Amino acid sequence: MGVETQTETGGGSVRRAVGVVTGLFSVIVVLAAVAYAVMVNVVDWVTVDVLTYPVGGVAPFVVITGAILTIPVVVPTVVVAVKLLQ
Repeated sequence: MGVETQTETGGGSVRRAVGVVTGLFSVIVVLAAVAYAVMVNVVDWVTVDVLTYPVGGVAPFVVITGAILTIPVVVPTVVVAVKLLQ
């Protein structure tokens, strides 16, 4: 009886890397969405309710907050993806 050896093609490691990156991206997106919701409520409460600014004047700050919160979504996902794929 001969023993056959099979070489791994790397498909398993690619699937694992894709799974880790997808899972990490999902977790970071959920955390960023929660942070965005909290910031929108805080900005709205402080500016509209406490300081009585008009809603139209507050909207740019909400958009800027959303733009800033995209950084923690993109950067960790890219860093982990690059480390896994090296």
